[in-house]
Amino acid sequence: MQKRILTSVIALLISHGATAFSPASNPKQPFTVLDAISRREAFAASASASAAVLAGVPMDSIAAVPTAKPDKKTAKKFYFNGVFRDLKHPDGYRVVAGAFNKPSTVVLTDDQKDGKVFEIPMLAKKDDETGKITVDMDLSSYSKSYSKNIVAEVTKDGCLKFPDGNVWVKEKGVVGVYIDGFAPYPKYRRVVLPGEGDNVAVTMVSGKTRFDVTGLVPSKKKTLEVDFPGNKSCSGKFNAREETITWPDGNVWTKI
Repeated sequence: MQKRILTSVIALLISHGATAFSPASNPKQPFTVLDAISRREAFAASASASAAVLAGVPMDSIAAVPTAKPDKKTAKKFYFNGVFRDLKHPDGYRVVAGAFNKPSTVVLTDDQKDGKVFEIPMLAKKDDETGKITVDMDLSSYSKSYSKNIVAEVTKDGCLKFPDGNVWVKEKGVVGVYIDGFAPYPKYRRVVLPGEGDNVAVTMVSGKTRFDVTGLVPSKKKTLEVDFPGNKSCSGKFNAREETITWPDGNVWTKI
């Protein structure tokens, strides 16, 4: 009898399809996850669904996306990541995103309107004794006047200070690098870049997959309105104090 029930549960899950646990598979749904749920999380969701079906819980309630919480712990760990403003090039931006001792990249441009965008190799390191964090960048492709090893020191407030005295200051407000509440950082990350007026650009990196979408931050509203793939507009509530964006699907992006 128990075997028969379990077989029925599996059949029921299959009949509903993996769509209940794959928010990005249906372009008609304005989910903010965009294939962000990991395989392990999907299995965990399936296990929870199986238990719920045995308990007599309706399938439509099982398919609901869980509510995420602000991830301050991860944000603190990666506080040297973010979107920065170069004091020597105020019309551009610098995006730093990566883990310690793992090859990563810095995306930068000196003119966000129509300037060339560079992807610069970088390696972040932390001294276990002093706690000092440094970011080693290969800026030779950006400018011939720079070497392949320019080391910036990360200040306590998360800014990057260079040997020549230049400083990259972390952007305030909605612009920044975010942790997706449903996926591991930094493999999955959400980047809000500055734009003209109320406009912003949103880059959603999910492993090797990348989505570039448009966004809007109304000056009198604490929201971020994004046109996600599938032509679905979604509005997230920005909390300036917590530095989070909360979405209708229960997801929460936490700014680093």
